[in-house]
Amino acid sequence: MTLNAPVRPAAIRRRPFVVASPYLLGAAAFLTVFLSRRDRLPDPMATHFAGAGRADGFTALGVFPYAALGLLLVPAALFVWFARAEGGRHASGRALVAVAYGVAGFTGFLLTDLVVANARAASAEQARLGVWQLGAALAVAAVTAALGLLLAGRSAPAAPEAADGPGAAPRLALREGESVTWTRTVGSRALFACGPALLALGVPVALVAGWGPALTLLAPGALLSVMAGARVTVDRHGLTATAPWLPWPRLRVPLARIEEATTRDINALKDMGGWGYRVHPGRSGLVLRSGDAIVARLTTGSEFVITVDDAATAAALLNALVARDRAHHGGLTC
Repeated sequence: MTLNAPVRPAAIRRRPFVVASPYLLGAAAFLTVFLSRRDRLPDPMATHFAGAGRADGFTALGVFPYAALGLLLVPAALFVWFARAEGGRHASGRALVAVAYGVAGFTGFLLTDLVVANARAASAEQARLGVWQLGAALAVAAVTAALGLLLAGRSAPAAPEAADGPGAAPRLALREGESVTWTRTVGSRALFACGPALLALGVPVALVAGWGPALTLLAPGALLSVMAGARVTVDRHGLTATAPWLPWPRLRVPLARIEEATTRDINALKDMGGWGYRVHPGRSGLVLRSGDAIVARLTTGSEFVITVDDAATAAALLNALVARDRAHHGGLTC
């Protein structure tokens, strides 16, 4: 077997199980340590520590194990979802597994060490969690991330790209003075998954560490939940994308900036590096899912991309509107 042989399909399919395993092992280790020391744990437990390692936040003993399991299992579900969506088609999937393992190692070590620190203290107020323990957690995260990278295997070879580039969209026939509007809504399953996951993760963080740290999860979770969809419109103003139920924020590319519109199949991770508003050299756009996309080639030579259903109709209308706008302003038609 050669080192550069592509991963087998079976190895790709088991990546979600590979991603879930450190979280399940971490949860098992945490419960084992917690149950073996439960009689020695104070109630409430010290769960938040100041810079000097002194306890300054506490959580009821009956609540703590459920909050701790939430801190492990909610990220596990999120990483498993991403592993299934990525499907092993490109190198970013290996990095995803490594990050998942690193997060599992860091979280599992700190939660387990938190139980040990409380169990060996005379009271919750006397529990200590020093800088060296944080360093140890980071070391565990590095080791587990390396293990995840090793277990992820090689990504599947990328399919060769078509040599003829994006497919040209036909131009719709518009009568003089005719007003036509095309509009569709599009949503992101990835962002819809991330938003509620961050909100769910914020609850156990609030129980363990307080509402201050929890807001760093709850605020982006609420934002992602609201911004996980968009309404895409093509009309005399150009190509516009807004939130389905909000007038702002708004992305708009005027007709005067568009050279030509075509369609292309876009992979969110491979082509744009993720979901949401993306900026790459020579290309930017709103990518809420993989699949069919409007690709507007701009007068600057760059591209603006929006993934949406029925992109061919939108591109054809956009070409017709651009041509009419140029004719009215004395420019050349496409």
